[in-house]
Formats: sequence, C-alpha cells, structure tokens
Amino acid sequence: MHLDADRPTQAVEFNELGNLDDAVEPFAKLIRKSGRSVRLHCTIPTGCPPSSAAYADLHDLHDLRSRSLVFVHNLVESLRASGIAASYRLQPASCPMCLICALPSGLDVTKFRAAAFAAVQNAKLDLKEKALLADLEDGYALIIT
Repeated sequence: MHLDADRPTQAVEFNELGNLDDAVEPFAKLIRKSGRSVRLHCTIPTGCPPSSAAYADLHDLHDLRSRSLVFVHNLVESLRASGIAASYRLQPASCPMCLICALPSGLDVTKFRAAAFAAVQNAKLDLKEKALLADLEDGYALIIT
C-alpha cells in the first residue's frame, strides 16, 4: 500500500510474528537493514471508539498499553545494542491497537499512520493479542493488538 493518492490501493499482507517477545528480533532485523539510525513513531491507545468490541474494559486497554510500551523499550534496546541509533516518539491515539512505524525521513507520519489503520480495518482481522507486521512499501508497521 502506498500513500500516493494517484496510485490504486492494494491489499496489504500481514505476517503474524507471534507473541511480543518473539516479534522484537524480526522487526529489529528489518529496521537494521534500513540504515544507521531510526526514529520509531508509536501510537499508544488512550481509549477505544464505542463501536470497537476488541476490548471489554479498561483493564484490557491498560494491558495493551503496558505490553506495547515494554515492546518499544525492548526494540530500542535491541537496536542500540547492535549499533543503531534509535529513538521513539509516543503519540496518544483513540484506537484499539498500538502501531509502531519505522519510517524513512521525509515521510508524512500522519498519512502513513492513517494508511496502516485503514489496512488493518479493511483486513477485518481478529484483533486480540497479536503482533502483525505489514510492509506498506513506504515503510514497515508493526501492529500490536
């Protein structure tokens, strides 16, 4: 999926990476291929729309936030240990997932994030406790549900 409005939207394939501990190394390996430094853009759920059935209560939402933050810290630690200068930016989002984007410089984060959310919604995935990797051609996105 590209962000260019002139190009047609394509279906996005998601690769399930298992639990979050297993997902750190494959995602870090992809990021390492891209260069010497990376800034990760991470959404942290603050609430879910009323139409979302993914989370029954605030305990589920708190669990997702906790798992996501631990994952981000483990990912940054893994990247830094391999010599990659890594930083991250957390942004609150009202959605039932955490999105971690490793983007090339100069790409509009807002459009990329919207494209990734749309891809997940269009795929109609079972959104409970998964780590899904999407190659959106303009960058990688890891979706934590």
